[in-house]
Amino acid sequence: MIHPYRPDSRVIRLIKRMGEEPNPKQIRILCMNKVDLIEKKKELLKVAEQFKDLPGYGRIFMISGLKGSGVEDLTKYLAVQRPWDEDPITMSEEVMKNISLEVVRERLLDHVHQEIPYGIDHRLVDWKELRDGSLRIEQHFITSKMSQRKILVGKNGSKIGRIGIEANEELRSIFKREVHLIL
Repeated sequence: MIHPYRPDSRVIRLIKRMGEEPNPKQIRILCMNKVDLIEKKKELLKVAEQFKDLPGYGRIFMISGLKGSGVEDLTKYLAVQRPWDEDPITMSEEVMKNISLEVVRERLLDHVHQEIPYGIDHRLVDWKELRDGSLRIEQHFITSKMSQRKILVGKNGSKIGRIGIEANEELRSIFKREVHLIL
């Protein structure tokens, strides 16, 4: 904090250094808080004056968080709608991979009970978008005990098959395309 009667030279140097170096990738603002503690507003203006010509700051705000003065202006400035870096409707591949893992894990928890699901490691092994637009997703379950593997697979593969069918249907619904899930 810069106190107008006892300024801290380190803080002033830092503010000036950041303000002297404009960064085209960042919009910086200087926000001076606790202005309600300054009785003489001329003292406050003296402090602000030394920063006004720094090109690195788009705006300077003087606020009192306690009393709320200037906060509305700061909020309006920060709340300006800006364009998304990515299309918010389009899911990234990383998000889709995580969703596929979560959906399969949910189905595993639905069909394999007690502590067994927690002893099974579950990994995404392969993810490919095929020429026809469908997805090929391969996930593996790794068990530490043969008894867990037998329970997971079920009689004649019935349990792992049911998990795969249900997860595949849900993934097809989420991704709005054909999914080839291999467990």
